[in-house]
Amino acid sequence: MKKILILSTVTAISLFATNGANLIGLGAESRALGGTGIANFNGAENALSNPALLGKTKSEKEFSFGGTIFKSTVKVTTTKGNTSNPGIGTSKTSDQGTSMIPVISLLNRINDNVVFGLGMYGTAGMGTDFRGDDVTAHQGKVSLYNMRSTLMLMQFAPSLSYHQDNYGIGASIIMQYGELSIDYDAPKDTDADGTADTTVHVGNGPSQDFGYGYQIGGFYNINNDLTFAGVYKSAIDMEYKDQISNAAAAFGYGTPGGLAAKSDHLEQPAEIGIGLSFNSTSMTYTVDYKTIKWGEAKGYEDFGWQNQNVLALGAKYTSTNYWIGLGFNKANSPLSNNTSKKAVHHAGDSLSVQDNTDGDTMNLFNYAMFPATITKAYTFGAGYNVNKDSTISFAYMYAPEVSDTVSGTTVGVGDITTTHKQNVTTIAYKFNF
Repeated sequence: MKKILILSTVTAISLFATNGANLIGLGAESRALGGTGIANFNGAENALSNPALLGKTKSEKEFSFGGTIFKSTVKVTTTKGNTSNPGIGTSKTSDQGTSMIPVISLLNRINDNVVFGLGMYGTAGMGTDFRGDDVTAHQGKVSLYNMRSTLMLMQFAPSLSYHQDNYGIGASIIMQYGELSIDYDAPKDTDADGTADTTVHVGNGPSQDFGYGYQIGGFYNINNDLTFAGVYKSAIDMEYKDQISNAAAAFGYGTPGGLAAKSDHLEQPAEIGIGLSFNSTSMTYTVDYKTIKWGEAKGYEDFGWQNQNVLALGAKYTSTNYWIGLGFNKANSPLSNNTSKKAVHHAGDSLSVQDNTDGDTMNLFNYAMFPATITKAYTFGAGYNVNKDSTISFAYMYAPEVSDTVSGTTVGVGDITTTHKQNVTTIAYKFNF
């Protein structure tokens, strides 16, 4: 019996080219075609888009390696504070910089009907770095508190695919490693005169966790040219000790007379999607539609995130020696404006006056630390057959700038305006045996 192994390794970084916090596409071809992969076969990278499609490989073995160069630009601007916290605003561009994501994959077949896979992928990440913000709240100005946040997720997924000529099913056991770090400098009133006169650092380094989930998928060839497919990925609960709870405590969460404490759970949400892929002579057209359930995931739900619907489109022309493709990815932002969400402060057994502290605090955390605001991405890519057994491919993705303004008045930053854009380039080399 021939052995089969699908192994793909991606180094996780902060703030991927994202649907929410999730990476758009896993390899060069998927990314070139708008991040599609539920119904369209893209090789070994299908292990986490739809494991059933692994059975469509026509190669006995496949090996590829490459890398992604990622550049994200996030700028946050605040306005003046309120009457109890006056001052001017500040503007800062995140210092996350350019990152590199290596990609490696290997595929072999067991027999004509069964494929076993093993994958390791960097699947999600986000964060910002506003360290070096030289404006502090106690100086009578409105700062970004020297904020820094990083979320990184890696998924290890043994997969099994069974297929016949016109259909296939597949499943993966997903083992997920995650790391979360949140820190900033909070204003502090040391002399109890009602005005902040110094800062105290909040944060004690990153926390890690390991969680489990699963994925099931299937495809059906309606005819020789048209494939319909569906996939479901379960939620994966993660808990990052003393990260969210500590960061929220400085804003009054979990303190006597303050707001209810925030949980340290940050669950990777469930996903459900369907797709179509149509081949016509040398052309392939593919479309995916999926829902990412941020609004039902622990942690994200607590910060007012909402479910995200994603539409991905791709078209590819294939010749004897090359392929060329383009794509489009569109989604609603999972972030909502929480300004109207009221805070209820407890004093013993009684309730105090309601205000907007809860909603404004969530806005500050979401739009300054975890700005998952990208809603559109345009993609392009091509591949060239160096010889009959090897192909070099590249993909480029551009997410144009989006701008969102929300309120943070009751937490001393006034209006918060976040602008965000992304540029991503992927290069890969594939061998078929």
